[in-house]
Amino acid sequence: MNITEYDLHGTTEKVTGRKAQEEIRPFLSSLEYIEEELKRLDLKLMLYLQQCLEKGTINSNTLAVSSAENIFALLNSFQVDSHNRQQMEQLLKSLDSNIENRLAVSAQKGMHISLQHISNLFGLGPFEQECAIACLAPEINQKYQHIYGFLQNDLTEIKPNIDMLAKIFLPAGQEASLIRSVFDAQAPLVEYLLERRYDLSDNWTPLIARHIKLDDWIVNYLLDIKVLDSQLVPVAEFIPPEEKFNEGAHSDLAERIMNFVGYYHNTGRSKLNKLFYFYGPDGVGKTGQVFKICNEMNLPLLMADVEKMLFGEAFEETLRRLGRQARLCNAALCLKNAHLLVMEASFQSKLNALLEMLQSHVPLTFMLGHFQWKPAKINNKFTYMDVGFPHPTATERRTHWEHLGMQYRLAEDVNLDKVSENFRFTRGQIETALRLSEGSSVWKGAGNGQIAAEDLYNSCYAQSNRKLGTLASKIKPIYTMQMLVLPEEQMQQMQEICNQVKYRSLVYEKWGFEKRLSLGKGLNILFSGPPGSGKTMAAEVISSEIGLEIYKIDVSQVVSKYIGETEKNLEHIFSEAETSNAILFFDEADALFGKRSEVKDAHDRYANVEIGYLLQRMEEYTGIVILATNLNQNIDEAFLRRLHFNVPFPFPDKEQRKKIWQGIFPAGAPVDAALDYDFLAEKFVLAGGNIKNIAVNAAFYAAHAICPISIKEIMLAAKREYKKLGKTFLMSDYAPYYQLIEVKK
Repeated sequence: MNITEYDLHGTTEKVTGRKAQEEIRPFLSSLEYIEEELKRLDLKLMLYLQQCLEKGTINSNTLAVSSAENIFALLNSFQVDSHNRQQMEQLLKSLDSNIENRLAVSAQKGMHISLQHISNLFGLGPFEQECAIACLAPEINQKYQHIYGFLQNDLTEIKPNIDMLAKIFLPAGQEASLIRSVFDAQAPLVEYLLERRYDLSDNWTPLIARHIKLDDWIVNYLLDIKVLDSQLVPVAEFIPPEEKFNEGAHSDLAERIMNFVGYYHNTGRSKLNKLFYFYGPDGVGKTGQVFKICNEMNLPLLMADVEKMLFGEAFEETLRRLGRQARLCNAALCLKNAHLLVMEASFQSKLNALLEMLQSHVPLTFMLGHFQWKPAKINNKFTYMDVGFPHPTATERRTHWEHLGMQYRLAEDVNLDKVSENFRFTRGQIETALRLSEGSSVWKGAGNGQIAAEDLYNSCYAQSNRKLGTLASKIKPIYTMQMLVLPEEQMQQMQEICNQVKYRSLVYEKWGFEKRLSLGKGLNILFSGPPGSGKTMAAEVISSEIGLEIYKIDVSQVVSKYIGETEKNLEHIFSEAETSNAILFFDEADALFGKRSEVKDAHDRYANVEIGYLLQRMEEYTGIVILATNLNQNIDEAFLRRLHFNVPFPFPDKEQRKKIWQGIFPAGAPVDAALDYDFLAEKFVLAGGNIKNIAVNAAFYAAHAICPISIKEIMLAAKREYKKLGKTFLMSDYAPYYQLIEVKK
């Protein structure tokens, strides 16, 4: 179903009859029609020139440069007697009748004649149409530039002025009554056809003395050249139906929208403006859906970027040109990044201007934004529908990866199940990731373009978390579950955390639990324990085990003394991490997640607002949030209720300390085979973080001494660590190895 016609040029069959010479032929194109109109213009210019010569209004200076006979010769394509006024008037009358009849037949045959289409849409009268033809003439043939200069006694002036046009085309006495209305700034001829800058806008010049020129895009349109207005090129593109790409669009939604539009068309309300607002993340298919709808309806599409319009120049002028092109080309209008306009109160006047333009010119409009918009007030000339485009589910993502991945060579180590689970990508983002990873693989020497898992993951990360670096630091995980030393209960909890990520799509999507949970589909985890007990290491282990990036949040950069800034920072963090389910690790989170205080002043009240906002974002986030604190009792009870896991990290006992010592040295380190691990575990009652420090410093002592890492180097390093902690290093702490180093008795 078409709600408007589109470019019917060339679809009408030739009219036939028994007597071809008596047949009234339709105009087969706008150009053929214009050629006839130019013949009529020539006759009228000849009559006007004859009138000027009779009245003596052509001055001697003009006649000295070019003669009237030369001008008659340029105009006389009919070979009539240029001095025989009656003959010219009869020929003009016959030409008028012929053009009128052919236009009538053209209309019956459904031929598209651009000037007639404009006239019907904007209500142009005969005089306005003749002015348009007169302005079009010098755009087609340079002879008219010379002719207009001659008739205006200024051979340098190649554009007609209003006074001359009125004398040529209007009966005597009607000039004054029509000129002011026809050339008013709000009149359709000026509003839509003429170039409004330069002479026409010069208010210091009397109106009848101003020269006029057709807008460049109108010239193209009258000649059936369907291109985008050059003034719109920086912000828009014009897409004919056959050039639109609609792969992946939802056919059921397209059908519903077409039925919606058809309902108002069939009930006699086709002029009611249909406004659809599609909201959702980029790459989720909003644009493809618009393409599919316009293809099905055989409509051209005018697509504009609201962001470029808002931050460019002359917003209202851009709107005027968009509306004109959409209306004349019978095009649907699509506005990208519309959320920037509708969500910002300071742009309300611009939004109102947009809605006024849509009401006047565009019967079908699509606005594309990131967030839902429920307009408080909208003109009763509109019918409005908003349609959400959510992130695809893990199952849908898996289908996209599989379908799009068929166009590439994927290595055997690429696990599409894991990739689709870890990255909440739209179809567009998946396409980009595959394209980037192929390029990366080829750059590294993969001659067949095979994509390795590492390159694919790097490409996925490259288009997510791009802004997290300003408020967080990326941690490169090096630890595995086997390296973690915790009590059995905590180790079980760590494994359960990884399993919840692994089986999330199975439980939530296939088993249907997501329908029972409006929020809380992510994982909120609390790690609590003394410094050095392994909280950061455990966070890295989770990152390593499930293959997700982890970002450590710098709390000092998040919390701001300025009202509203903390929420903005949190919003940036959570929104940017959303696309890849990145793990957000808030270390020393006491300052950010502390207990809500009693409201004593405005700052206390706002601090509680910040905490409430954080609770909301944690529940909405579908990824993993890990809070690390040294003191569990400092955490607000509201947070504790929202936690999926609360993992305490106790101070390691002797057996755990022994495991830590045994696993702390890399395989390539020269460790003394006789190292007494039982002694180290019993004598050095320290947390894992301190043990790590001692091991590293001992390695440097050994490197300097060019010897294996032995008990002596460890004792020296332990002494330094104790001093750093403010503890006394007594003989009883290191016997029987006291003879290796000097110590305080």
